[in-house]
Amino acid sequence: MILEACTGAYMEVVKAVNNGANRIELCGNLGEGGTTPSYGIIKKTIETINLPINIIIRPRGGNFIYNKEEKEIMFTDIEMCKSLGASGLVIGSLTYDKKVDVEFISKAKVLAGGLNITFHMAFDEIENKKEAIDILVDLKIDRILTKGGTVSALENLESLKELIGYADNRIILIPGAGINENNRDMVIEVTGAKEIHGTKIVGNLK
Repeated sequence: MILEACTGAYMEVVKAVNNGANRIELCGNLGEGGTTPSYGIIKKTIETINLPINIIIRPRGGNFIYNKEEKEIMFTDIEMCKSLGASGLVIGSLTYDKKVDVEFISKAKVLAGGLNITFHMAFDEIENKKEAIDILVDLKIDRILTKGGTVSALENLESLKELIGYADNRIILIPGAGINENNRDMVIEVTGAKEIHGTKIVGNLK
C-alpha cells in the first residue's frame, strides 16, 4: 500500500516522512487546491528527501481550463521539475466541454520524458469518467487522483470501487479528499485501492 502525503511546505514533507509516508505530492498554496511550488522548495525537497517526489504543475487555483499562456507556463515548469530530478508530475487540463485536454496532456507527457504522470482531480469534473480513463490509458498516464465525484472520497466509495474495477490495473486510481490515518484502512478495504492520498494520510502535518 502506497501512502501518498500531500504537502504544502518543506517541514510538512519532513513530518510526512517521519510519519511513514511512502511518496510525497509537493504543492504550494493548498488553500487553492494546490499550485506549482517554488523552485527553492522543489530543489530542497528533491535534494534532501529519500522518497519519490511528485510535483503538482498548476499555475493558479480555480478551474482547469487553461489558455495558451498558462499552458506555456506549465510546460516551462515541467522542464524545470525534470531538470531538478523530480520523480513524477501531477497535471491536469480540461477542454471547454470538460473533457481531457488530449493535446496538452500529450505534449506534457513528451516534455516529462520518463517521469511518472498523475492526472489530478480535474478528473472529477469530467462527466464520462470511464471514457476519460480509457483516454488517459491510451496517453500512457500512470495514475489518476480522484475523489470519485464531488465533495470527498468518503461520499463516493462505491463509485471509486466501480472506477477502480473498470480501470482493471491498466492505470492506477488513487482515492483522495477527506481520507486520513483513521479512515484510510476502511477506504482501502471498500474500494480495493492500492494507493491512497491525503494531507492527513499519515497524520496531521502542521
